[in-house]
This record gives sequence, structure tokens and C-alpha cells, in this order.
Amino acid sequence: MKLLDFLYPTRCLLCGNASDSRFAGQLCEPCAADIPNNPNACVKCALPLTSSDQHPPQSPAHCAQCIKKPPAYEVCWSPFIYAQPLEWMIQQLKFNAKLNFAPLLSRLILNNLPAHLYANDRPDVIIPMPLHRRRLQQRGFNQSQLLIKPIAQALNLPLDLYASKRIRDTEHQTGKSAHQRRQNIKNAFSYKHKPNHQHVVIFDDVVTTGSSVSELTKTLKNGGVKRVDIWCLARAELKV
Repeated sequence: MKLLDFLYPTRCLLCGNASDSRFAGQLCEPCAADIPNNPNACVKCALPLTSSDQHPPQSPAHCAQCIKKPPAYEVCWSPFIYAQPLEWMIQQLKFNAKLNFAPLLSRLILNNLPAHLYANDRPDVIIPMPLHRRRLQQRGFNQSQLLIKPIAQALNLPLDLYASKRIRDTEHQTGKSAHQRRQNIKNAFSYKHKPNHQHVVIFDDVVTTGSSVSELTKTLKNGGVKRVDIWCLARAELKV
């Protein structure tokens, strides 16, 4: 062990204990095990499902909403559930500007990203969920852009930060019902058509009801995009 590592050991970002085992020393083994995986999810929108939601049980399933009215995008992929301790980590990044969480969260995404999402039918480009310029000035960074940039570089996929913009400074979605979220985000985006953007991945840090990614998908498809996939770090559970 190097002398500096002995004198100043890396610490787990969650519990603060010395850590050299997971994710470049940013998480200890017990805390890494606490990150809530999303293995039992709707095959269309990635909504976490219980075993009772599957028909037949133990087989790939669509949630009730996707059966009733499928979303405009082709598929949503989310490796984790938006629950503690991941929820706290994302909030530390977004609202407290704890940028040291970004490399860890990016690594969590990349380590779980299945090859078929980017190898079999390779996307033309990744578009991070855009922030309105006022929100971007207040926060100082776009967390979705921050998280997906190293992943795009690792996969050698183009990242487009300019083709799509958020043209309405919408209210925060937190606390709103699904209907209120859809109304709040309606017509919030613009897209400048690019002929080589036929298969687009939208990346967002968290998908809650799916209103934002669905609205952006509609905007992209109205602009000539043929296929839209959603990648996100975490998917919220259905509130009942």
C-alpha cells in the first residue's frame, strides 16, 4: 500500500468508513450492497414491479399503464430504483452540488448497462435531458449531462447538447400528480431536426412518472426522429 493511502485512506461516500473495494474506493462493500437494483421491472417503461404485477408470474411483464397506453418511446432502461440510499446520493449531486458523487453514479450506470442497448442496434446519438437556461444558471450544471458524458465517451457514442432545448421554465415536478406533471411539461421542449439523428437515446438521471421523457420523445419524433430509447440511473416506484 502506498504511504499516502495508508495515511489518508479513501472513504466511502455513504458511511465514511475506509474503503478500497468498490468503485475506485468510493463505496464500501456493505453500502454497495444497499443500492436498490431494479431487476423486476416493466419491459417497456422500467417501472419497478412486484411479483403480483406479473402475468404470468416470473415472466417479463408490462405494467398496467403500458398495457393500457404504451409510451411514445420504444423502451426505458433503468438499473436502479429511486430509493435510499441512492435517492440521497442523487439529491446531494443535484441540489447540494456535491459533484464528487457524479463519477460514482456514472460508474454505477456503466457497470450495469447491457450491451444489447448500444451494440445490437447502435444509437446515433445521446441527448441528455435539457434544463432551461434559468435553471442551468441557478444550478451551475446539468446533472444528466454530467452523468452521461463519461458513458458516451466509453461507448464511443456522440453526445448532442444543442439539438434539443427546454424552452419553457416549468415548475418543479416534485409533489405533482401524474396529470399535473403532464400538463406542466407540455410543449416544454424544442428540437432542431438533424437527418442523421434517427435513433436517439434520451438520458435522464431519474424517471418518476415518465412525463418529461415522454414529452421530449414526442418532440423528437415530431422533428423526424424514428426511434427513441430512454436510459436513466433510477426509476421511481409507483405511488399508491
